[in-house]
Amino acid sequence: MGNISFLTGGNGTSIQSVPESIYQLENSSVIFVSAWQRTPPDFRRAARASEEAMAHLDHIVNEILRARDHAKSDGSYSGSQLETELNINVALLSSPVNRGQQVALAQAGPGNGVLPSAGNPLSMEKLLNKIKHRRHDYSNFRIDASGGHVFMIAVDKPNQQPDSIVEFPVQGFCDHCSVIAQLL
Repeated sequence: MGNISFLTGGNGTSIQSVPESIYQLENSSVIFVSAWQRTPPDFRRAARASEEAMAHLDHIVNEILRARDHAKSDGSYSGSQLETELNINVALLSSPVNRGQQVALAQAGPGNGVLPSAGNPLSMEKLLNKIKHRRHDYSNFRIDASGGHVFMIAVDKPNQQPDSIVEFPVQGFCDHCSVIAQLL
C-alpha cells in the first residue's frame, strides 16, 4: 500500500493551523473591504480575497467542530471552557424564512445584505453549524457604519427547505475563534 500520511495529517505540512487560518481570514476580510471601498471598486481583488476567506472560514469551522465532537466523545465537553465559549452569542439569526427571502438576500446586490426581520442572538456553536451547512448560492455582505465586514448566509434544513438567514461580523467571529483556538 502507498503512503497515506496525507489522509491522516501525518506529515504535518498539509493542514494549516487554526490560528493561522484565523489570521488569514482576518487579512482576507481587510483586503476584501479595502478592494470593495476603492473608487472605482477593485472587483477582481475583492473576489480573490473572498475566495481565500471562504477557504479559511471552512477550515476554522471544521476544526472547531471536530474538536467539539472529540471532546463530547471522550466525555470532557460538558462543563468545559470550550462548551462555555461555544455557548456565547456571536451572531444574529432570522428564522423562519422562505425561499423568496433567501433569494432576495443574494439578489439585493453585493454589499446590500440585510436580515429580512429582526435577528435573534445565535451562539457560536449554532453559527458554526449554520456556516458548515450554508447555501453557497445565497449569501451576501455589508460594510457597517464603522467599516466592519458583516457576512450573511442562507441556510436550509436537512430536507432542503429554507431554515434561516444568519449574519455575523467577520472580525468578531475571528476574535472569538482566537479564544477558542487556545482551547483546542
